[in-house]
Amino acid sequence: MNADSERQQRRLLTLAASASVATALVLIAVKTVAWMMTGSVSLLASLVDSVMDSLASLMNFAAIHYSLVPADDEHRFGHGKAEALAGLGQAVLIGGSALFLLKEAVLKLIEPAPLEATALGVGVMVFSILLTALLLLLQRYVVRRTGSTAIDADALHYLSDLAVNLGIIFTLIVAGYGFEEVDGVVGLAIALYILRSAWKIGWDSTQLLLDHELPGEVRDVISAVVAEQEDALGFHDLRTRQSGRTQFIQLHVDMNETLSLRDAHDLGERIRAGIVEHYPAAEVIIHHDPVAERPHVPIDDHH
Repeated sequence: MNADSERQQRRLLTLAASASVATALVLIAVKTVAWMMTGSVSLLASLVDSVMDSLASLMNFAAIHYSLVPADDEHRFGHGKAEALAGLGQAVLIGGSALFLLKEAVLKLIEPAPLEATALGVGVMVFSILLTALLLLLQRYVVRRTGSTAIDADALHYLSDLAVNLGIIFTLIVAGYGFEEVDGVVGLAIALYILRSAWKIGWDSTQLLLDHELPGEVRDVISAVVAEQEDALGFHDLRTRQSGRTQFIQLHVDMNETLSLRDAHDLGERIRAGIVEHYPAAEVIIHHDPVAERPHVPIDDHH
């Protein structure tokens, strides 16, 4: 990745992280007022969710800045896993908020109470949806350009917020007609939904920390790249993992044992360049295996 591209990605990541923090703070302010005026446990659920968003976004902001620190003598592979750690921290925070909301929702079901100023609550939720949608558009753009796992995890949670906010609008309208019990029911559903989101974020982050293989299409792309080279007789021992925005790809390529050192090196470089063309942020390591001449085979990934 060239210096200009790296600088552009840094700017995009910083912009997305800053926008996430600002959005969460604005939503906390307006939802606090709406909850105090309506007394809705569903709005409280949304408020607590926004508080967790702000903490998670601040955590993301710090993690992204740390992950962008170049590799050094003590971290030869860079600092990209800080993003996965941030995702794991988000999962813990979100899970804790979900358990709190479960308790509040159950209490509201046991003792339902009429809601007040429901029109204000609906207006706040509509505002929240619009602001969240704008943030999601920015985050999705940044994820496409950078592949950031931290921004992707943040976007996943904000995406769930859209469904939550729509549910709260429905709740406020129905409760305004005297069906107070629906507030507790929707609050309980939101809490369970948030708990599920926490599990997904935590699972994905843990898999990154455990160096889970990249998706299956990566193997297919590498197979096609190797197949394009006539002197490549196959490949095996493919290993892949993700750290922050960087993919690490290692493989052994079978080459005709009669190739000169220069030709073998050039073949490896062509394969590496072909992989990087598909994955610009990848660091590719190729081991050259000399084998007896045999018909060209594009894939030999089982030995």
